[in-house]
Amino acid sequence: MVWKKRLPKLLAFGIVMLLMLQFITFLLVRNDIAAECHVRGFYREPENSLDVAVIGCSEMYADYSPPLAYKYCGFTSYNLCTSGMPPCFYKSALKEFCKTQDPQVVVFEVNGFFYNEEFGLTEVNRRNWLDNIHLSKDWFDDVLDTADPDELLSYLLPINKYHDNWQRPGSQYDRLKKVSKLYTDSGVSLMKSFGTRTTNNSRIHTLKKRALRLTDFGRENLIELMDYCKEQGLKNVLFIRSPHRQKLASATSAELEKVITEAGFTFIDCDKISKDIGIDDAADYYNEDHMNVFGNEKFTKFLGEYIVKNYDLKTDHDEQTKKLWKECEEYTVNAFDILKERTLTNEDLPYNEMTDLGEETHKKLLADEARARKKLAERMKTIQSQRPADKKSEPVKT
Repeated sequence: MVWKKRLPKLLAFGIVMLLMLQFITFLLVRNDIAAECHVRGFYREPENSLDVAVIGCSEMYADYSPPLAYKYCGFTSYNLCTSGMPPCFYKSALKEFCKTQDPQVVVFEVNGFFYNEEFGLTEVNRRNWLDNIHLSKDWFDDVLDTADPDELLSYLLPINKYHDNWQRPGSQYDRLKKVSKLYTDSGVSLMKSFGTRTTNNSRIHTLKKRALRLTDFGRENLIELMDYCKEQGLKNVLFIRSPHRQKLASATSAELEKVITEAGFTFIDCDKISKDIGIDDAADYYNEDHMNVFGNEKFTKFLGEYIVKNYDLKTDHDEQTKKLWKECEEYTVNAFDILKERTLTNEDLPYNEMTDLGEETHKKLLADEARARKKLAERMKTIQSQRPADKKSEPVKT
């Protein structure tokens, strides 16, 4: 019976080893830091404290600010969004939201439904979501549905993919410094998922201009999402196209409206009314797809007022929740004031909810950016100098 005496020790040893593996994995995993902050920040929100769910791609965390909506309209919300979120993960995001929250209104931004399967299910788009949500049967089903068979082990044991990140201590330190802010001070994301660039004409363009349309892959997942909303008895569901500098084609807008309204839900193409909202195409975007802080403030006020006007929200919360959201509001208002000043200088630097806005960090960001631009200029100069000189054209004989 010796094994019976050893069994508890073996189990304890196994548990310790498993915890160590999870800790090492957390230290080494690194995909998109912003996506990690957006998703992990959601899980820090107190249970049943969010009135509105906001789900979509990068448009929403660039264009809409939950703390400003709280300031203007009094309701709580969260941008559960990642860059390039595949359309098949919209339902997954809704499921995750409803595991800890009971939203009275759900807002979906439709950009993900323009992705075809090849682009939508690129590894980076999948991992921005799957590497950061909590493990569950839903997570496992999403992995099985979207990952290639030879990738399964890297999802079940992420350290299998990320083990060599120890060779990049600087990047890992930067990532851990930002993510750790979720576990200190107030314990929540003060800006509730946010990302911007401080410019009105960024040199960074996410996608080349293209004619957007509802793809077969997007349509299939849109219909599946709407069917799921009906099954769950969700009635206050709003689909929107947030304002873009590159406007949606009228045919695509009409098709979206037809599919969504025939299913019994509301669709608003905000491209059509961006001028009524007060959006200035020349000043309020940082590229074709995303608004800067000036546009964000305007659109947040519009969307917040639309929600309050069209849905019977009950926004009563306990004193602790009110105090926490007041802190988020004050921090965000101050952050927007700083980012507005930096946008007016057209510095074109990226910021998310975990970026330190202090002057010392700002000077470092500017210095890093200057070095990066100088290095790029030198590289381009070298490439051009190595190109063979164009041969002079032979004179044409007549």
